[in-house]
Amino acid sequence: MSRTNGAQTANVPSESTQTSHRVIIADSRWMTEVDDESVHLVVTSPPYWQLKDYGHEGQIGFDDSYEDYVNNLNLVWDECRRVLHPGCRLCVNIGDQFARSVYYGRYKVIPIRTEIIKFCEAIGFDFMGSIVWRKVTTTNTTGGAVIMGSYPYPRNGILKIDYEHILLFKKLGDAPKPTSEQKQASKLTDEEWNTYFSGHWNFPGERQDKHLAMFPEELPRRLLKMFTFTGETVLDPFLGSGTTSLAARNLGRSSIGYEVNTEFLPIIRQKVCGENPCLFEDAPEIIVSERHVDADDREARLREFPYCFHDFVKVAKQVDPRTMIFGSKISNSHLPR
Repeated sequence: MSRTNGAQTANVPSESTQTSHRVIIADSRWMTEVDDESVHLVVTSPPYWQLKDYGHEGQIGFDDSYEDYVNNLNLVWDECRRVLHPGCRLCVNIGDQFARSVYYGRYKVIPIRTEIIKFCEAIGFDFMGSIVWRKVTTTNTTGGAVIMGSYPYPRNGILKIDYEHILLFKKLGDAPKPTSEQKQASKLTDEEWNTYFSGHWNFPGERQDKHLAMFPEELPRRLLKMFTFTGETVLDPFLGSGTTSLAARNLGRSSIGYEVNTEFLPIIRQKVCGENPCLFEDAPEIIVSERHVDADDREARLREFPYCFHDFVKVAKQVDPRTMIFGSKISNSHLPR
């Protein structure tokens, strides 16, 4: 059921491949439901800064200052480091984001990826490069197909943000040894290897429906085939509509996903299980946590980090995010969350 953009799939998971899928409704800054070093891959696309109000008190990005936004993401990356097995990968899909002059007093592009790279290296990841994903935007995007700047005259034209980055990190240490059966079932074709390990990917973004900024199944599918063996477990700390779990199920991998908004549960169930959930033994287990993030605990954890991010850019003035348009993924169609 996965997409076949780019290379064709080499292997189909065995009928005997047993997988499990957990959806945890909780804040991924504290992933207490996941054991240390129990995950073999993290694939995620974090929420953008001040892009969308998901209607939840614990959300990251909306109503945050840029400083708080980066530090909240850093709490998540630190938890990813804890639960990730040594020798395994963290993959973060993130795009450059622009802020209109009303916020900083001038137009500027915010390279969020630079802060992610800096912090992840500081806590013990090796940065292994990035893939530039050039996508066809499928919504009315502020940084996509819209002509901006001084068009058609020189000097103040503005680049279209029709690309995103997939940052690749490796946790130090030795990875678990796969069995010969796992190796055979997970082998890539020459075409897949050459396509996936290229520094540029070209395939469309997902048609936006019911959830903001969904990435296509092709993206986690490639990363799962590149960095995991059958039977292993992938984590998505910002699960959203459940695309990572769907890709894991289709490839014979287990999954764990965190999401703060219970409104996404029907979408996740539909995506992972299809029309007849009872037909799948690996239907997702839903865990709803009553845990809340304590501000004092947050500050205590930030003090333990190698550094705390500080935004030295002086904000022009306080602006209500609900009146603004930020980033490269915003839809003007008022789709339901």
